[in-house]
Amino acid sequence: MSRLATGWVSIHPLRRTWRLHISAKNSPRALLIRKRLRIQFGSWRKDLLITHKRPSPHTIKAKIRIRSQKNRYTIGPLIGILTVAGGGRFRGVQSNFIDIIETGRKKGAFVYVVPIENIDWKSKTVQGYLFYSKEKKWIKERLPLPHVLYNRIPNRMFEEQAHVKAALEQLSTMRNLTLYNPQFFNKQQLYAALQRDPDITPYLPQTVTFTSKAQLYHMLSSYSFVYIKPVNGMAGKGIYRVQKITNGDYLVQYQEQDDTVSKRFSSKGEVWTYLAPLIKHNYVIQQGIDLATFDNKLFDVRLLAQKNGRGEWEVTGAGIRLAGAGKITTHVPRGGSIQPPEDILMAAFPHIAPRHLLTSVRRMALRIARSLEKEWQTLGEVSMDIGIDKNMNIWFIEANAKPGKFDEPHIRKLSLQRIVEYAQHKAKFIEVGES
Repeated sequence: MSRLATGWVSIHPLRRTWRLHISAKNSPRALLIRKRLRIQFGSWRKDLLITHKRPSPHTIKAKIRIRSQKNRYTIGPLIGILTVAGGGRFRGVQSNFIDIIETGRKKGAFVYVVPIENIDWKSKTVQGYLFYSKEKKWIKERLPLPHVLYNRIPNRMFEEQAHVKAALEQLSTMRNLTLYNPQFFNKQQLYAALQRDPDITPYLPQTVTFTSKAQLYHMLSSYSFVYIKPVNGMAGKGIYRVQKITNGDYLVQYQEQDDTVSKRFSSKGEVWTYLAPLIKHNYVIQQGIDLATFDNKLFDVRLLAQKNGRGEWEVTGAGIRLAGAGKITTHVPRGGSIQPPEDILMAAFPHIAPRHLLTSVRRMALRIARSLEKEWQTLGEVSMDIGIDKNMNIWFIEANAKPGKFDEPHIRKLSLQRIVEYAQHKAKFIEVGES
């Protein structure tokens, strides 16, 4: 049976000397008497000088775990943040990458950035990027393919490139390597997957692929309003709201930058004539939900579910996204704002304790995460938008397989910890009883 000890790895940014810093208190005696430790990952080998001193502040350093089995040692987990090359080094939100690296450094994981184009498939190594926090700069270094790759390819355009798709396929089949998360969700595929789960269907607004005039007419006859959304849309971009108003006219609304544009039509035919050139392909049409409001503004619950250090789904946090005045969606880039759940829910539903509503939302979110995992087996985290209508019914609205960071500090902190803890679990660098 393997045992875990803890230590620190440090790398001098100029000399590139690697050291393993261990304490006499928690390290195997066989390791304490060594002067060097050779670490090997495939064809990548590195001799670590063993020292009992603390790492120098002038080095790149990370707390790591040391696994011993039959007098053989490995260190880890090694976590790669997977992205694509470009922009001088790599693409993606560097501040987010740094937060993950720093969390790993404190919690026990060696984290670096892995651009797909920098992978040497023959040697199973990569020209990766380490972050030197003292000087706030990136250091390029030959590194092994890690135990876990956290997929942060920044958008669908890069994800659809042939070499990226081929690399993702190859990485997903490699032994001793865990790749998560899957590709960006497609709304059409997302709803099709959820509609196959009878436990989830009561929470789903009717959502169909938008293919014809007859379909638009049917949905407008069935519901008081509908949303027309791009299959691969993000942040509320390209969404249209169509509503039948009191005198039989129809109101079409969409958001352009910070403004809500409204256009009025006297018939469904006029609506179709207007929308048809704008919606050429890859859209869904969805039943509108009469969401609860606060101060006459729509709101929904943005929630993050992640796998923990036991590989189990947990809700990391939830917050309210409140639409701007007159806005048709709650997205923050479209004028929405972030609000504490308890205050908004108490005002909108004064006859029920906010914690009861939030408990119901969290339970539903966990069911959805488990259901999505059946379709996308490498799913390790997912953010969701959950709506609550004026009758307190709960509705699934949207999910994102590549969640952006939550601005609420307590959610952000826990989300970073869970990225590291899940990697420790998948790489088997976690003690029994840890979570």
